[in-house]
Amino acid sequence: MRFRNVTSALRLLVGAACVALSMQSAHAQYAGEDNAVGDWQLFDEEEADSTQKPQHKEWKNLLYVRYSPSQYTFPGHTPPLDFHEAAIGWARSIQVADSIPLFVEAGAEMKCSFSGGDDAHGNAKYALLSFRVPVNVTYKLYLSRTRNIALAPQAGVHFRVIAVGKEKAGGEKGNIFKDGRDNQTGSDWERCQLGWQVGLRLQLERYFIGVSYGRDFPDKSKRPQIHECGIMAGVCF
Repeated sequence: MRFRNVTSALRLLVGAACVALSMQSAHAQYAGEDNAVGDWQLFDEEEADSTQKPQHKEWKNLLYVRYSPSQYTFPGHTPPLDFHEAAIGWARSIQVADSIPLFVEAGAEMKCSFSGGDDAHGNAKYALLSFRVPVNVTYKLYLSRTRNIALAPQAGVHFRVIAVGKEKAGGEKGNIFKDGRDNQTGSDWERCQLGWQVGLRLQLERYFIGVSYGRDFPDKSKRPQIHECGIMAGVCF
């Protein structure tokens, strides 16, 4: 009788031990699954944090063409000359600070100028080749959240050199810068001059159009004095 009681007790003890072991195993598996889920969630958060949001790109270079009807004035009572001018230019854009859309743009351009002549200058025709170094300060006013549309007012100064100047009058051609040579303007031309310009540019993605006005700094000793209005179109890269 006692043996049977002991056997029953042993069976009960073994059964309890099996139940305890099974519960412990289930608990350990559940904890492992929790850790796995936690690890997956942590990895997902790290992935989300490491993803960079797209940033607006400011273009560093501008390439453009410009057409400008211009007027060349001379001291005294000499009538002005009207020119048609076409230019191609390049500028490098440098942002002053990342938090401010303020830029300094410096570059170079080549310009060809033509005048058909008029009675006031003996029907003389002129052809000029000039080079100019402009430096502008530009501020961009963004018109969209993505900053791909902007208005850009600008102002600056330039240094100009007339490299080649030809005059054709009465069937004869000559260099207007040749010493001792008379020309139909009655003035000695200066090759170099400083000037200023203002403008407004509309930028759409990487393309832009604009208008500008510029002139030489007033100086009666410098001839001629150039006044120009221009329209331009270009691309950024």
